[in-house]
Amino acid sequence: MRILIFYFSLVLFCFFLSPISYSQLQKIYLQPKAAGSEKQAKFVDSMRFIPLEVKDGIEMSAYNSVEVTENYFVVKNNLDKLVILYAKDGRFIKKMSYKKLGKDFFPAYDEQNNRLVFLAPNKNYTLTPNDRLKIMLDWNNPKNKKYYKKYVIDLDDTLFTIKKDIPNQNDIIRAHYFYNDLYWQSQINTSDLYKDSLGYELKIYKGNELVKGFFPYNRINENRFLHSEENVGISKTETPNINFVTRPYCDTIYKMIGDSLFPVYQLVMPLENSLPPSFFNKPFKNKTDFENFKRNNGNMLRQIYGVYETPRFIYFAVSYFSNYEFYIYQKQNKVTYKTKNIRPDSSHYNLQVLSDFSSSRKGETFYRPQKAGDLIAFFEKNKTMMVPRELESFLKSNPPAASPVIVEFKLKN
Repeated sequence: MRILIFYFSLVLFCFFLSPISYSQLQKIYLQPKAAGSEKQAKFVDSMRFIPLEVKDGIEMSAYNSVEVTENYFVVKNNLDKLVILYAKDGRFIKKMSYKKLGKDFFPAYDEQNNRLVFLAPNKNYTLTPNDRLKIMLDWNNPKNKKYYKKYVIDLDDTLFTIKKDIPNQNDIIRAHYFYNDLYWQSQINTSDLYKDSLGYELKIYKGNELVKGFFPYNRINENRFLHSEENVGISKTETPNINFVTRPYCDTIYKMIGDSLFPVYQLVMPLENSLPPSFFNKPFKNKTDFENFKRNNGNMLRQIYGVYETPRFIYFAVSYFSNYEFYIYQKQNKVTYKTKNIRPDSSHYNLQVLSDFSSSRKGETFYRPQKAGDLIAFFEKNKTMMVPRELESFLKSNPPAASPVIVEFKLKN
């Protein structure tokens, strides 16, 4: 009976997606082995530089990324477990090590409360997937808080000390702030611990109440999710209640406006990159069988992430079973470019800014840490090139080659 109810719900869900929504679905054609190449100047505009104050012992590495808050650049080095704060004008504020917290702790920015949050399982307990699910199903039980540890850095407190905090219900159920008084939760799994089979890939909460669920699935024995936990991806836009939604093992990009959701783009790929029908309707024998499938089909689509749209372009990442790639789709000529194939030139100081995870975006502006040495080498070879005004005094001071500089840029409109 529960299975019948599940499939009836699925049919209703598909029925209530209006024909108008389906008629608006546009196709993005992508051939990963033959993705287009082009000059970076065709895509990137408004590039400027923010030199960060030079301090002994602070160097730019391949493991640096930047988080942009209202008042600070937060440079994160997850390998060395460092967080370095800079003012928006590049002044050094503070360097903080979080090694003492343990190997499983990493900073995540909580925009709603303007703080960095470190959350990880308590190392005094060994939790199996079933243990974690039992905790989530009984999240309001106070004793379950002992299984996790939480620390925060309040970015409104100029002492910037790492303080211990108490995990709350949203930490335990992995719910994230959405907008207004809503939260979203997208952990997808299967287990016979659930009392009923109907689950949703994406859930919207108001306080403790589930107010809406999207993409129903059988959370007891759905074949796609039997052997791994997955998550829906949410990509924010400049408007709080408008977001892009992407799903595991799905080639469609959805747009959510308020609490209404509809498909807008479909990624069309060659057969070698597309999941076969058997993936969805033929159960894997066990987890080893599933892992072997992924290993033998590393080029197949797993999920789309990080969707950002402008009037001219769609920027997104694709997770395959064996790797990630970033792409830009140009709407006018309907060509998809792999960012690794996009070539910088002297107009962009030979800096490739689109091709990895180091960048972050706030609104329509991208930010990326870069080594000062890359700029020094460029201007030494191109002595007739005008040095940007914001770099003049910085480069004249002969900074160490590994000193970080923030590159700020936008996609062309």
